[in-house]
Amino acid sequence: MATKSKKSRFGNPVTAADAKTVLSFTDVVARRALEPLTPGFRAWATAAGVDPEQLDWLCSLLADFFKNYAQSVPAVDATNIDVPLTSKILGSAADFHPEMRLGIGLALHTFLKFLENTLTWAGTQNDLAQLLRMTDPERAAAVGLKLSQYVSVPPLTPQEAGETRAQLVYVRRAVALLAWIGEGRKLTDTRLLPRKDIAEAAACVGVNAVGAATTKADPTAAADAPRPVTSMIQLPPLMEYWQALIDTRLITVSANHVKLTKIGQALRENPAGADHDTAVLAYFLFYDSIIPYAAFDPEKSVNVMVALSLADAASNKPMKSELLFGPSALAGPKALEAIMVGSQIRKFAEEGLVEIGTHITVPPVLRSPLASALKLLDDKIEELAAEAAAAARSANRAPSQATYQLKIQIDDITSPVWRRVEVPAEIALDELHDLLQHLFAWEDRHLHEFRIGDHATGVRYAPDDPDADHWGTPPLDERDVALNSLLTAPGSALHYHYDFGDDWEHTITLEAILPPAAPGELPRCTDGGGHAPQEDSFGAHGWMDKLAISRDPGHPDHKNIRAWLGLRKGQNIDPEHFDAGALAKRLKALLR
Repeated sequence: MATKSKKSRFGNPVTAADAKTVLSFTDVVARRALEPLTPGFRAWATAAGVDPEQLDWLCSLLADFFKNYAQSVPAVDATNIDVPLTSKILGSAADFHPEMRLGIGLALHTFLKFLENTLTWAGTQNDLAQLLRMTDPERAAAVGLKLSQYVSVPPLTPQEAGETRAQLVYVRRAVALLAWIGEGRKLTDTRLLPRKDIAEAAACVGVNAVGAATTKADPTAAADAPRPVTSMIQLPPLMEYWQALIDTRLITVSANHVKLTKIGQALRENPAGADHDTAVLAYFLFYDSIIPYAAFDPEKSVNVMVALSLADAASNKPMKSELLFGPSALAGPKALEAIMVGSQIRKFAEEGLVEIGTHITVPPVLRSPLASALKLLDDKIEELAAEAAAAARSANRAPSQATYQLKIQIDDITSPVWRRVEVPAEIALDELHDLLQHLFAWEDRHLHEFRIGDHATGVRYAPDDPDADHWGTPPLDERDVALNSLLTAPGSALHYHYDFGDDWEHTITLEAILPPAAPGELPRCTDGGGHAPQEDSFGAHGWMDKLAISRDPGHPDHKNIRAWLGLRKGQNIDPEHFDAGALAKRLKALLR
């Protein structure tokens, strides 16, 4: 259900639409599909507490959605919406700006709840459940917090990007520091610059400082006198550039010496021709300010707030400067956060990494390296969210009512590769996925899905990804499905498909229903057989071929395959070997 507080940064698209004098074909199709339902939707939403302004906004977003929908479906039925097409439209909205995806998702979710509550939905209940899950505001917001998706990267040739970046302050400062290092400089035993060199090095990056025996300032010194420091560590800007040059491999630091690498020499001599290296340098300068070095709360971390501001500044709809630097921001309840974030944004502006005018923007040539740094932060936030969700589920889990004894076998391998395990009957499919990865020492580097039934007509379950492309109906969210809702009697089976390239198919058979185990005892493996195949070995037949070749000295690929398998002289893989002890150690991490 929409909330009264939800607002759009994109204004009301209806205003622009109403100004048109000529309607397109898709406008007409969308309008005809919505018009019969709009009065009822407005009445229902008003009764539910949606204010008029927001209701207008939701209706305008619905119109936009169905205009896009009508481009692929000439006969639009607003009471029976196609799931894959909806997923693609939401994905296109996310490509423009994640907040646009959230806005359209919110409007569509509210409309779907109206159809559900008024019994107007004409499609299948499975499709309705898929659409409601796909557009759920809370889930969409969690999935939508992908800062790297905000970034709009324009097409630029390497020459254009290199020449433009070479003129930016951060590159000029890096080049100045590289030129100052020259043929090399001596360092202290702590691999830092000696005090006598601090002033010149600091000046290269725009810092007025001098190495001294004390940090106490001379009260009689002029206002523009250099700041005294006892170590370069006391100058964060200098240290940021120093570390960025190391990370970009422009300089190498040994025990008592620093010198330029060949890459550093090339950048110093021709910055415009070093397109890749100036991009990597920008990446590390962004990285230093947006990636927290310790545990952090994404809702409170200043690093994340800076990252969000940068992501917004690199989007198609950058925010106005007054939202961060204006009186309202500095007088509001989050004034301290605004000051801290604003300080970092101004620092970026001094280095040419950000431009501050009426809007805060990231130069187009820096958006690709920024997106790479934001992607790393996205991954860290996603890991934290997954850990928090797992902890919450574990804390709220009711006592198990039964134990399932399962036999899990990888299909089509001779000798058979199988494991017998005991798990709580209520284990969710995403937890079962983790167990399967541990059972067969998979590395979880590929896509997966579960399936009840055959490939053509079976029901599929996979990780929730509203924006993913799917063949046919998207799979159901595996997190919402307990194993005992699928397997109810001994002999029933579930299929697990891992790596859609190698196609490792696993058959999971319920062998017995046992009494519940005590807390902390499950999952456990009670038996098994067969050596688990290695990742990326081209499926069951590829794995068996590699084992055969590894034992055949006359085969032309014998040496290469043995090297790929990591076998030393005299070593062989026994296809029937099962190491129960090693597996028990791996499963300890999953005990509950």
